[in-house]
Amino acid sequence: MLGLARWLCAVLGGVIVGGGLVLHGQVAMARYMRDEVESTFFLWRAIGHATFVFQGGETQMALAMSHVPEAALRESDRAGWVLLTVGGLIALTGPLLRRGRPTAKAPAPARRA
Repeated sequence: MLGLARWLCAVLGGVIVGGGLVLHGQVAMARYMRDEVESTFFLWRAIGHATFVFQGGETQMALAMSHVPEAALRESDRAGWVLLTVGGLIALTGPLLRRGRPTAKAPAPARRA
């Protein structure tokens, strides 16, 4: 039973850590896209917004990410750190689970010859 609890802690912690890493990656990508759009010449940006439907998927995503508020990115980044911390603690809990102390058995009665 304890082996199952250790395994469950390791898997659950790994899934939560993975979710935190994915969230960090998404926030980093959103910030990168936002910076790329902001550094583009204003006329090309205006043309991109005007012809949004005809743009490719990457360009559409970059233009859409430029409208995400910085506060939302900050909160998502904070949530990613919380997921990493909680997932790490849960994953480290598994190996720290100890088996119970063995119960002392009464000594066997001596045999008479």
